[in-house]
Amino acid sequence: MNLREHLRLILPDILPANPAEAIKGTELIKLVRVLLGEEYSDATLRYHFSILSYDPTSPIAKVDQGQGYYQRTRRSPSIATNGRHGLFDHSGEGDLRHLRVMAIYQRLCLLRSQFPFVLNGRNGGPLRLDGDWELPDLICADGEVETGSDEQPRFDETVLSLRRHFGGPEVGITGVSVKLGATLESFPADFFQALSSTRWTTGSELVIAEALNDEALVESLRSLGHQFGVGISTLGIQFSDLDELPDPDSILGMTASEFEAVQALLRVQRITTSAQRPTLDWQTLSQLRKKHGSVNDLVRWLCDCLDRRLPLR
Repeated sequence: MNLREHLRLILPDILPANPAEAIKGTELIKLVRVLLGEEYSDATLRYHFSILSYDPTSPIAKVDQGQGYYQRTRRSPSIATNGRHGLFDHSGEGDLRHLRVMAIYQRLCLLRSQFPFVLNGRNGGPLRLDGDWELPDLICADGEVETGSDEQPRFDETVLSLRRHFGGPEVGITGVSVKLGATLESFPADFFQALSSTRWTTGSELVIAEALNDEALVESLRSLGHQFGVGISTLGIQFSDLDELPDPDSILGMTASEFEAVQALLRVQRITTSAQRPTLDWQTLSQLRKKHGSVNDLVRWLCDCLDRRLPLR
């Protein structure tokens, strides 16, 4: 049996399951030597730790933004993240988690003067936990906002006119795809689905609810995000905390001080920033309007916002 096979066998009994309790490389070498003896050098063991941490089938993961190793939990495809793997599909808790995350993200958008419009599950349609390859979960309209004496946000007329004269969109339209989690096995499909569903907007975002501690996973997502101009962020909320929150409508209706308690549960991490495209893909948007009533609703909403110079909530 070679060293790599030996490590696969013994590491699950050594490594902590909690990333917060990760073992530094020096300490892990000492623990491994108790079982394997002095046959291998420190450099050889460190090399194999590093190589195995990038293998999704191995039991070792390296923490992102820190030092140390922990035990990678193997999640079956049926419970890995959301949608096609169905978190608690039969009880409906997967729906509720996804809707709570979307409600939280909508509130965060408003704090940044971005104005959300939900597409997934609109008008009583079925909620797509597995996501959609044509439509994102929601859209965020992003434009320069001025605040009047009544504190009602309004689009800045001067900036809108300037953008119009230069041939650009008067407001940016960012498509947002929401996932409850991600793994080394699931992230390629999740990423390219998000890219596909937002290709017609001026910006693309992939938002993941849970914190990502696996360095290999974060680096893989970062590489794709930079390559394709997709913004990627995590909210860093524990599912146990998410399940204790009120229903999505109550989250949307919270006062600013009440929502601060929800924000305290988040550990937001920005992995990549979205690259803005100069214009919408008008041909694709036209095709989607014919196919999806929710996109027609979106277009009418945007037109109303721009006509009134007033972002609607």
